[in-house]
Amino acid sequence: MLRYMREHTKAIMATVIFLFVISCFGGYGLYARSNRNSDSGSNGMRDYPVAEVDGKTMMRSEIENGAMQIAQEYGDKQNVKSEDMPHLRKAALDSLAIQTEVEKEIENRKIEVTKDEVDAEYVKMMDSYPTREEFMSYMERSGIKESDLKADLKKRLSQQKLFQSVESGINVTDAEAHNFYNSAKDFLYKSPAGFMVNIATFKNNEAAKLVQKALSDGANWDKMMEEHKADIATSTPYSKPILINDQMLSKGAFAKIKDYPMNKITPVIQITSSDSYIAVKRTKEAAKVLSYNEVSADVIAAIKGQKTQMKQNEFLGTLLKRANIKILDPSIFPAVASADVKSGDQ
Repeated sequence: MLRYMREHTKAIMATVIFLFVISCFGGYGLYARSNRNSDSGSNGMRDYPVAEVDGKTMMRSEIENGAMQIAQEYGDKQNVKSEDMPHLRKAALDSLAIQTEVEKEIENRKIEVTKDEVDAEYVKMMDSYPTREEFMSYMERSGIKESDLKADLKKRLSQQKLFQSVESGINVTDAEAHNFYNSAKDFLYKSPAGFMVNIATFKNNEAAKLVQKALSDGANWDKMMEEHKADIATSTPYSKPILINDQMLSKGAFAKIKDYPMNKITPVIQITSSDSYIAVKRTKEAAKVLSYNEVSADVIAAIKGQKTQMKQNEFLGTLLKRANIKILDPSIFPAVASADVKSGDQ
């Protein structure tokens, strides 16, 4: 992947920058602040100014940490070689420049985020944790203040609004959708052979046995799922069975239902000591290409996603071109940097 980066730096730059710009809870937007507070660069190297973005000094430690974050985004941090570092540093510097231009753009477009919007996002974040106490404990352990987090949430929401305005007006025509489907149907929209199955997984083995017996005696599937929902981890509505393909049935927990009779409730099948499932095979399915009507929503979403990415990249590329970047130490960046940005000698 890093070799690909070296050969296609400009082509992927906007995507890398975009990951930085809209990052949320993983970094809280505190990336720059935390790096600025460090006294030395990565691995204890001497920290010193290496560039300026819009007149603001960028320290070596910021660039090195940003480079490592980009490598981590690509899942290749452990394989970073010395020849990769100039390109990664340049990506990190461009990312910081883009963030500066994004903030200007938000101000120029007078994009506003209300207190209610921030509070709603904060509540959503708390609800993503099992309990509020666990969320507050994480905040305390991490040394993150509520005021700082809400400030970063406000920043992220304003960025989202900016990108939503950039992406407005994206449409997908019927011709585009059908052409995409026809070109991709044999590998993207092919359904493998298998069985359509209703399945319910249980957190409580005793509950699983009760439900299995009731269903075997003729009870209604959906009614039993509702009555025992507190003990059920996942379940399918009876009208919406899922496909379990032949490969999934060849090994593992599903192998036990491969040869089980059709339309008959299986015994309780153990997954772990406390988890189990029951299932009923409804129909046998041959491998087939799904019709356009079955996948049209996915097709349109895929094309819209491509168009959105292109528009985002074009917008970010425009911001990068207008960014005021001054290289103070050309030796740590790619040689082409002097042709792309202003250097300290110019």
